[in-house]
Amino acid sequence: MINKIFSKSLLLFTSFSSGLVFSIFFLLGYICLDLFTLLDISNFLSFDWDVQKDHYGILTMLFTTIVISFLALILTFIFSFCICSTIFLSKSKILILFLEKTVLLMSAIPTIIYAFAALFTIVPFISSYKPSSTLSILVASIVLSLLLIPTMSLIFLNIFRTLAKKYQRVCMNLGLSAEDFFFKFVIKNAYKNIIQGVILALSRAIGDTMIVLMLAGNALSFPISVFDSGRTLTSHIALIFANDYDSMAFKAIFLCAFLLLSSNFLLIMIIKSIKVK
Repeated sequence: MINKIFSKSLLLFTSFSSGLVFSIFFLLGYICLDLFTLLDISNFLSFDWDVQKDHYGILTMLFTTIVISFLALILTFIFSFCICSTIFLSKSKILILFLEKTVLLMSAIPTIIYAFAALFTIVPFISSYKPSSTLSILVASIVLSLLLIPTMSLIFLNIFRTLAKKYQRVCMNLGLSAEDFFFKFVIKNAYKNIIQGVILALSRAIGDTMIVLMLAGNALSFPISVFDSGRTLTSHIALIFANDYDSMAFKAIFLCAFLLLSSNFLLIMIIKSIKVK
């Protein structure tokens, strides 16, 4: 009896949550619906945002979002793989415990703390080497990678340990060293799970707001290098104030939100489509 009640309650809450997400998605699509005319959509699919000139191009923000997300993803993958490899291969219990607890601690730190600390550490450090660069795409990417490390590291570590628990004794009996087992067996058999972890971290990077809002510089101009300032879609939504429902600026904000939510749906579908043995 209790199991049936629990199962039905779980189904009810799951259906409600799914319905809420899809309702938000269709609401954003409905508000953006009248934008999808040849004249209006050409205005939005440009690189120029100037309310005074009735230009509402969002491609600059979209480009900056992609650049920051992928730079952060590359850095995160390097850091996470090194951390997990060290934990998996190290024979020092103190080092393993230290790295595991550090990753768990990083996952509990609020996003704004990362951004606030970077203003007094990473920003002055980069400015000392390149005085013209303060708040920039590079700074936002570095700090965003720190935010993503716990997500990716915990996924990788869980995958590696699951495979090790199943096959390590057999492989060791065949004469493989710990390094051979890790690089020739674990990595080879976990690459699909690794891809899933990378994509999940990418969806997290695309949706972050506070770090890019405080550290990317929020310039509306098109960035030429990673030392330039830029504005992402999430920070653009937070910074643009438009109260007129019929204004193009107002609808452009909903178009940004629609693109963000659609990208996350697409990434989740890609993760689901990857078949893991």
